[in-house]
Amino acid sequence: MEFITTEFPKNDTAVALGVFDGVHRGHREVLRRTAASKGLEPWVFTFSEKSLPTGKQGAKRLEPPEVKFGIMRSCGIAHVYAPDFGDVKGLSGEEFVRDILIGKLRCKKVFCGTDYRFGKMASCGIKEMAEFCEKYGISYCFIDKVYDKGEAISSTRIRAAAEKGDMQEVELLAGYPFCVETEVVKGTELGRKFDLPTINQPMREDYIIPKFGVYVSASYIDGKFYPSVTNIGVKPTVSDKNIPAAETNIIGINRDLYGMKIPVFLIDFVREEMVFSDKEELFARIALDRSNAERFALRWIRTKGEETVKLLGI
Repeated sequence: MEFITTEFPKNDTAVALGVFDGVHRGHREVLRRTAASKGLEPWVFTFSEKSLPTGKQGAKRLEPPEVKFGIMRSCGIAHVYAPDFGDVKGLSGEEFVRDILIGKLRCKKVFCGTDYRFGKMASCGIKEMAEFCEKYGISYCFIDKVYDKGEAISSTRIRAAAEKGDMQEVELLAGYPFCVETEVVKGTELGRKFDLPTINQPMREDYIIPKFGVYVSASYIDGKFYPSVTNIGVKPTVSDKNIPAAETNIIGINRDLYGMKIPVFLIDFVREEMVFSDKEELFARIALDRSNAERFALRWIRTKGEETVKLLGI
């Protein structure tokens, strides 16, 4: 059976419920508690990446699907059942528990956060969940929010930090750095002329775009981290297309990476995106940014690289 599956379990299950946008530290507490259920196969019920509950629509997403589901797997989840929201949105709360959780997923214990909503028009919360679980003879566990600096960790806080360029705050709240992981596409190859080749990755429109500017970054290629420096923005000195993209100069590797999905982790903000008088001035500044970023990136790779790979399952 595939990890993300439309099949139903053959064994009794513990089921974690949620959208899990960002799969942050609070979400992972729900996932790990689910995975620790003795004698039950740990599953997640969420929604297809192509659909979101009405209350979540319009919110920019935080992580690529590869990262989201990789974290779920690393937390010990066996399988993910992720139907389209439209397939279940008409169910009452009781129908969802009876027909989906128990009838299809063989759920014996439910795990969710204290703010979880379900049922038609999100009409039910944990009070109703407890009532339905008791009615149908299954257990439940409601997990309190995880707090940082006196405030609950949330996807909203992480989005706000990314939009400000505060990547250290993003990593603190999420437990891993902001990641760009789109396919490398051909650019102008202008950097090669200045011995500063870059990879170009378009930013997804439905995902958070961090504050425009230059970042210390770490790029993960073929099982190894490389220090790098990344510009998020529209490259105003060399382009008038006004299309946001990530352009990364990777230190220690110089080969064709076109077509590959390279995870680029943004570690810290360096400076605002700038307009330079000419290309020579631009690439002189890129060389300086690269030099300043390398030591910081190498320190992050040494201290946090391995745990990030393990958490994200890459």
